[in-house]
Amino acid sequence: MDLSDGPPRRRKAARAAVRFTAALGRAICARVASGESQMAICAEPGMPSRSTLFHWVRDMPKFAAEFARARVAGGVSRTNGRLSSFSQPVADEIFARLCEGEPLTSICEDPAMPCFSTVYYWRRHFPEFAEAMRIAREIQAERFCDLGWAIAEGITPEAAYASHVKLTQLRWMAGHLAPKRFGRLKPQELDEDWQGGGLTVIVKRYSDGIDPDIGRELAPGESYVLKHTPARRED
Repeated sequence: MDLSDGPPRRRKAARAAVRFTAALGRAICARVASGESQMAICAEPGMPSRSTLFHWVRDMPKFAAEFARARVAGGVSRTNGRLSSFSQPVADEIFARLCEGEPLTSICEDPAMPCFSTVYYWRRHFPEFAEAMRIAREIQAERFCDLGWAIAEGITPEAAYASHVKLTQLRWMAGHLAPKRFGRLKPQELDEDWQGGGLTVIVKRYSDGIDPDIGRELAPGESYVLKHTPARRED
C-alpha cells in the first residue's frame, strides 16, 4: 500500500550568500538615503537579505553609523521615542494610487511599498498623512459612484443579478469611505444653543379625574401633547 501523500515538495532554493564590501555598503546607504525601502533593496539579486543586512548593522559599527544617517536622510524620524520609517515620497505614491482606485491591500502587497501595519502606524502618528488618506478615500468613493453608473448603463437581462451584486457592493463601499457624502445615515450637527433635555410627552386618558396640567377632565379617547422646551444658553 502506498502511504505517500503525493510527490515530494520542492524546497525553495537557498539564496546565495552575499559578502559585505565597502562599495556594496555605500550603494545600499545611497539607495536608503534616496527614500527606497529596505524591502525593495533586499529583494534584488546581488543584494543581501534583510536578515543579512540586520547582521551587518549589528556587527559593523562604521556601517551602522552610515546606515543610520542614510535612514534619516531618507525620511526616517523618531516618533514617541521609536524609529519610524515614514517617507514622504512613499506616502505621496500611496495617496496617488488610492486616488486611482487601487485597494490599499493591493498597494501593500507591492514589495516596494510598506506593509499594512506600517501604513496604519503612519496614520496614527502623522496627522498630515492621515488627512491625505481621508481625502484619497473620498476620491475613491467618487470613482466608485462613476463606476456604478457605468455598470448600470451596461446592464443586460442576462447579467442583471451580477450587476446588482456589484452595485450593492459599490454603494456600500462609497458609503463606508465617505459617510458624510454617500452614507445612508449622515451625521447631524447640533445647534450651538442646544443643551439637551428636550422632551415631548403624549398624554392619554386611562382613568377618570381632572388632569393637573390642563385643569380639566379628559374626554374618552382624548389626548394632548405636553411639551418641554430646554433651557437656552445665556451668553
